[in-house]
Amino acid sequence: MTRSERLPGYGLELPSQHMILDSLARYLDDDEIPDIWERACRQAGVDIGNPPTSAEELLPLVDALERCGDLAAVCAKGLRIRIMSYQVLSRSYSKAGSPAGI
Repeated sequence: MTRSERLPGYGLELPSQHMILDSLARYLDDDEIPDIWERACRQAGVDIGNPPTSAEELLPLVDALERCGDLAAVCAKGLRIRIMSYQVLSRSYSKAGSPAGI
């Protein structure tokens, strides 16, 4: 799946750096995002120029965002739920070949 694809039957967006930055934009002022993003990447050991490409690789970034506190932490809690839901439903979809109950 590409970044713009969604999990069939569920509409969940493939977890990506883009998804995280879009979510941060809903919580924070635009001028705050670059500093918080850079700090989270540094804490998670992520190269800003080479962003993670899988849900598993994104979770350390979510952990780092939680440690940033305030609204970044609130955003991170929602992101964790989205990423983990995607992982569970994706495995279910892969095993069954279609969304459960659809």
